[in-house]
Amino acid sequence: MPDSGKKGSCRPLLIILFALQALLVGFATSASADAVIRATYETGDTSSGISGIGLAGCCTYSLTVDSSLARTGSDSLRSDLKYGDTSAGGPRAESDAESITATRFQPGQTYWYGFSVYIPSTWQADTAEDIIFQWHHTKSSCDDPNRSPSMFLEVLPATSTAASLLRLRVNSDPVLCDYQDNASAALSKTSYNLATLTTGVWHDFVFQVNWQYTQTGSIKAWHQTSKATGWTQVLDAENVANTYNDASSTYGYLKWGIYKPAWRDGATAITERVVWHDNVAAAADSDSGFDDVDPTT
Repeated sequence: MPDSGKKGSCRPLLIILFALQALLVGFATSASADAVIRATYETGDTSSGISGIGLAGCCTYSLTVDSSLARTGSDSLRSDLKYGDTSAGGPRAESDAESITATRFQPGQTYWYGFSVYIPSTWQADTAEDIIFQWHHTKSSCDDPNRSPSMFLEVLPATSTAASLLRLRVNSDPVLCDYQDNASAALSKTSYNLATLTTGVWHDFVFQVNWQYTQTGSIKAWHQTSKATGWTQVLDAENVANTYNDASSTYGYLKWGIYKPAWRDGATAITERVVWHDNVAAAADSDSGFDDVDPTT
């Protein structure tokens, strides 16, 4: 047949193309090989198809997948908290990875974290903080039952002299059972201003944290927005403490969504908070750690 020779001549080329495609797929897979969690919400459900993701919301509107807004792909997680809403003992609409063992952290470990969070243009000024990401920590019987997380990212309200900020708060204590024995006398609280709040955009973050309860840890952070791309390192804190000296049975874990601590005590100037999260990721420390958790890839 006249065209049989042409088909035969294409076969080696097709073999090469298939081989290259397989190689590229392998590269795409290995790029996130160290990621222990990546919640993209492309499955259309609030667990992102990941077994072990916990949900804390009072109502059907608290945590939903939104197909009208995403950092990448087509879906993200919408967290909606109204004044008076209570879940897991507080005013929150949050997801967590506490049951995912591979994401838990303890002193001496280093992890990478990445996520995108959208603050809407309808965000109203308030007098109290909003917590949008937490590195929480379980507690033993001798610890303060109301203790703050090891770290959390908050929206800090504007003042008469300063704009609203995205601020990282770090809490640490090097003394075992310090709350029970010494009224938390050694507790340390440190804050780092990471970026000025811009509304109506996605804020992308990558963190590398070496968890330590003595002055031997480190925190590095990078930030960009969807309208001003290009990663900027916004934090390089070396020789710092960033967690608690606790019983070996305790551990840290991730939480994301919206938590409004002030609403425990009463109303503030606003009555509702809504944020979106996408591409929440964590990875063990490695040379490819940044790429493993990059929320834009």
